[in-house]
Amino acid sequence: MGKRVNLEIHPERAKKVAKVLVKRLEKGGIFSFKELPDDEIKKVPLKDREKLIAVLSLVTALDYMRDAKKLWESAVETLKDKELQWIFSPKEVVKRGRNELKKALLKHRIAMRKDKDTDIWWNISQTIAGEFGGSFLSFFDSFNYMVDETYRKIDDKKWHEKFPNLSGRKIFPHWIRILKEKVEDLPFENVGKLPIPVDVHVTRATFTTGCITGSYRAKSITATVRNLVIKVWDEALKDEGIPPVSMFRPLWLLSKHGCHYRKNGDCPKREECPVRQFCVSGKVVVSASHVEIDTSL
Repeated sequence: MGKRVNLEIHPERAKKVAKVLVKRLEKGGIFSFKELPDDEIKKVPLKDREKLIAVLSLVTALDYMRDAKKLWESAVETLKDKELQWIFSPKEVVKRGRNELKKALLKHRIAMRKDKDTDIWWNISQTIAGEFGGSFLSFFDSFNYMVDETYRKIDDKKWHEKFPNLSGRKIFPHWIRILKEKVEDLPFENVGKLPIPVDVHVTRATFTTGCITGSYRAKSITATVRNLVIKVWDEALKDEGIPPVSMFRPLWLLSKHGCHYRKNGDCPKREECPVRQFCVSGKVVVSASHVEIDTSL
């Protein structure tokens, strides 16, 4: 449980940070990096649009509490295995059954938690096969591709059970970002109304750049912190034509290849950092099990 909240958001500062990062990403990348773990899937070109969406959707559902790069590498290995192509067809998954699915998911370690991950894949496949004719596109069509309404409507107990993780507040925006970036001509509406996906890297980068300052301690990224991260980027980007979900990539890269190395207020990557002028002094520790902030502008 976090202590008393003493944090302040700085949307105008976040707006400036966003403009610099977006521009740098378009040019040479953040610390010369442009790729996210989910970009690994490009190594297996998929011409079948429906299959590509199924792959991206089902794998994203397992992107929690694990190394994302290893997850997507496992997905690539699974896609290269001709005997396992059926796991990306919801109808075929239901036809073959949960036990066979479990064995298939474990072969290339696409599933790390053998029962929980199998249940997630199985429940989503059952829902898509049983209610939407086996098509993720039909799922989105049932909501008229209005992703903001979809986000609100499936955030309830019923959907969390039959559409685990993908219906969650963190993973849904992350899922839509991935689909938007990797599937051409998806007619999504109101992507700009979705919140930024909040993970360790996005949270860390938001604090190190001084977009949120103050003092705070907790044992994890609490709802308080998550909501403030969402709020600062929503307010910063509302008139900039940049969907908050699109800031996930540059902030993730900034943290992964820069802020991650920060220690005791010092960052060895500062000189090559594209937003070094915004790097805030003080303590910023953000991990899955510890958040400690003591900063000021």
